[in-house]
Parts: sequence; structure tokens; C-alpha cells
Amino acid sequence: MFLTEVSFLDIFLEGLKVIGMIFLLLTLVDGAEKYPSVAGNRWNLIIAGFVFMLIGFAFDWSDEFINYEASPILNTIQVIIEEVGLIGGLFLVTFGFKSWFRFMSRFLGLSSSRREN
Repeated sequence: MFLTEVSFLDIFLEGLKVIGMIFLLLTLVDGAEKYPSVAGNRWNLIIAGFVFMLIGFAFDWSDEFINYEASPILNTIQVIIEEVGLIGGLFLVTFGFKSWFRFMSRFLGLSSSRREN
């Protein structure tokens, strides 16, 4: 179940990704609580996207010391969760930021620099 050879550098670096994502999420949640009028409704999509990405990063990190390839079913589940977390999270973050920028431009009274015909 566990790997016999472990790369401590990979564990450290992928662990830093997980820890960095946790701090990013805590900052986003704190900002949403402190400034709810600026966060807007789409802020939750951004947070959900980063949570999905955190799950993907956590599974990517765990495969450094857990041998998912010992079972084809475990390997398939791990790959699906990791990839859906990263790709789905990226789409949620993208859609959330796109909607949030539109909201912020209306909130601040800004007009688009592109001409809309």
C-alpha cells in the first residue's frame, strides 16, 4: 500500500502546494467575511474552485507515499479525483472571476474598455 522509495523533495514541494492553497483559501474566505459587499455572489464559485483544486493537489501529494498503483481501481479513482479536482476547479475559478470582474465593474461604476456594438 505504501511506497518503498520515497522522494522527500517531492513530498516537501507538493506539500507546499497544499499548504499554499490552504492559506489562499483562508485569505479568500476571510476577505469574503470582512467585505461581503465586495465579494459578491460569484465569490463562492471562486472559493469552490480553489477547494476542488486543493482536493486535486492533496491527492497529487498523497501519491508520493501511497502506492495507488497497487490496485487498478484505486489508481483509477485517484486519477479521476485528482484531474476532476484540478480541471473542474480551474473552470470554476475562471467562471467565478469572470463574473466577479463584471460585478466589480458595475459596483465601481466602471465601463469596459472594449466597444460593445
